[in-house]
Amino acid sequence: MNLTTLKAIINEYKKQISGTNNIDAIKERNARKDYYQSWTKTRIQNMNEDEFVEYIGKLWSMLVWGNKKYIADKIIESNGFEHIKEQLIALLYGKGSIIQRWNEFYRNIKHIGPSSMSELLSYIDPEEYVICNKVTCECFSYLGIEGVPVYNYQYK
Repeated sequence: MNLTTLKAIINEYKKQISGTNNIDAIKERNARKDYYQSWTKTRIQNMNEDEFVEYIGKLWSMLVWGNKKYIADKIIESNGFEHIKEQLIALLYGKGSIIQRWNEFYRNIKHIGPSSMSELLSYIDPEEYVICNKVTCECFSYLGIEGVPVYNYQYK
């Protein structure tokens, strides 16, 4: 399946879900997008640890964690808070290719994986990036898209 066909399928799906039955889901997605887009480079640089707990805790990929502070503290302890902020800025707003930015972040930040990385990118630029996790990869495979990652180390 080529990119044009995939975009057509996605656009058709967007039309179908825009009905009144899905208004709450659409509002929630838009609220998340607005929240993450409000985090500019400067705001991330000035972020404190409590804000980081909220920032990470709002991700769908973090829903599995009941104690958001625990995982945020683990991320900070493993990586250093200033380093995390530098890497977030580079991933989300860097000048290099997405491949370079992705690989750099993935190599240098522990406990934030491809699901969270792709989710953050999809909020910052939803026209350019998609959420890439086990469920979406299964869907991509179903749609006939080749080269879809199966294991985390393949998300390069």
